[in-house]
Amino acid sequence: MKKQRKKITMDVLAGMVQRGFAETARRVDLVAIKKDVGVLRSDVMVLKADVCTLKEDVASIKTDMNSLKEDFSKLLNSLDKVAKQYADYLEERKVRDAEINRLKRWVEQIAQKVGVELVD
Repeated sequence: MKKQRKKITMDVLAGMVQRGFAETARRVDLVAIKKDVGVLRSDVMVLKADVCTLKEDVASIKTDMNSLKEDFSKLLNSLDKVAKQYADYLEERKVRDAEINRLKRWVEQIAQKVGVELVD
């Protein structure tokens, strides 16, 4: 039996060529999409590495901040102690000055009663 040949019209041939182009375009699109996905994956890997580095830096900064807070707290406590000592000193000085003035008056009173002239 002899194979019969199909007759192909120009319209059918144009349709076949057009489908071929469309199929080729889809394949090219898929290749481009795969290439883009590959680029995106590499970009994501770089971003992940950057995020890990940032996390480490933030942890280091937090540690440094906690250390600074402790040091600042120690300084404030020391300053409070010095301020209290100074306030106590001023109070003692006022008391001492009042006591010295009282003693001076007593000495003057005693000197008057005894008849002694005081010389500066």
